[in-house]
Amino acid sequence: MQLKNNPNRQTMKLHKSKIHFMEILALVVFTAGWARGQELEDYVHLALNSNPAIKAQALAYDASMQKIPQVRSWADPQVNASLFINPMMLPMGNQLGSISVMQMFPRKNEFNIRESLISVQADLNRKEGRIIANDLIDKISSVWYALVANREKQTLQQKNLDLLNDIRTLAEARFRQGSASMADALRIDVLKDDIQTNLEILLDEQASLQRQFNVLLNRDPAVPLQIPDSLERINSGHSQNDDYGAHPQAVLLDQRSTIADAVIETTNLSRKPVFGIGLQYTPLYRRKNAAFELPPNTGRDMIMPMATVSIPIWQKKYDAAVREQQISQDQFAQQKEALYQMLRQSDEELGFQQQKTLANLRKRDRQYQTTRQILDLLMVEYANGSGTMEELLRVEQQLLNYRLEQIELKLNYHQMEAKREMLHGNRAYNY
Repeated sequence: MQLKNNPNRQTMKLHKSKIHFMEILALVVFTAGWARGQELEDYVHLALNSNPAIKAQALAYDASMQKIPQVRSWADPQVNASLFINPMMLPMGNQLGSISVMQMFPRKNEFNIRESLISVQADLNRKEGRIIANDLIDKISSVWYALVANREKQTLQQKNLDLLNDIRTLAEARFRQGSASMADALRIDVLKDDIQTNLEILLDEQASLQRQFNVLLNRDPAVPLQIPDSLERINSGHSQNDDYGAHPQAVLLDQRSTIADAVIETTNLSRKPVFGIGLQYTPLYRRKNAAFELPPNTGRDMIMPMATVSIPIWQKKYDAAVREQQISQDQFAQQKEALYQMLRQSDEELGFQQQKTLANLRKRDRQYQTTRQILDLLMVEYANGSGTMEELLRVEQQLLNYRLEQIELKLNYHQMEAKREMLHGNRAYNY
């Protein structure tokens, strides 16, 4: 005996499918994504190690460090030589010319002081590299969260498509029983076509985001990525942090102030005298058959020790050089304070936007729960012949929009969180 299709049985089957679908959605939306965080961290380290701009700064640092052997070297000895066209008559004999050599000695601790200056100046390249790295981490995080959100939207749209297929089955059953019009099924087909188009757009967006992500990693844009199915759960317990000392711009200003200290120390070093010693050799030969005899005319060569010293008596130029660096340090301090002010304002704005996003997320979740109950009731009414397909589909689409908006809100929250981490210098990454 063949049983007729029972709309109530179809309703129960659809209701169970709906509950299963909602459980999956709840799992997708609210489960934590520790693997996501680990994968993102791995990708960030990969990008930091392969970024050409960061590599360029590292090479600039290595090149600057090559100045250290240069400043730790002694001054080259000075050699002077002279030759008389006509020999000069001296008591000891006739002088043909002279040759001398002079060696200047470094001041006390001069090598260490100059090496310190070169080191802090070279380290400035590393600090500039940190600025590039901090911005790169933010870009990678932003694109990564967009990729995960895209994947979550695809999953949601596909699940919604499956749900519409179940609703269409119910509409066809009612049509066969003569209690509904075939227009109900056609209305569902219109929505399914819309979802199919949205899925195609999401796939195109995913391909574009993957290429962008791989470009940031400095590798072939076609390399596949391991993307989680959903964004990680939002941690609403974020505390306000007013410490911006790790921001690369602040670190760079501190480094410039350190360089100014090293320049001052080098300038004070220049206030000290420089000593040197040397020898002068004068070759002589005895005069013979001279019309005028100047004794003792032994022809013995002369060797004369010499010493030299530079005396920096004009101190005003050194005073001005020191004052210049002190003024620069005051400038760096003001720039750092202005930077903190800007970072604090941006952090406050992002914090408010995050709280606003959380409030909207909770609101949408409450609306979703209520709308889901309404949809369940409308499905039962439609199966019993008292409801309309127009209202059923309207509520179903509203339910979908609530979930899509929740995904978008989570995406915005995570991207804003990445921005706030950038304001604090992305301390979680060792770069």
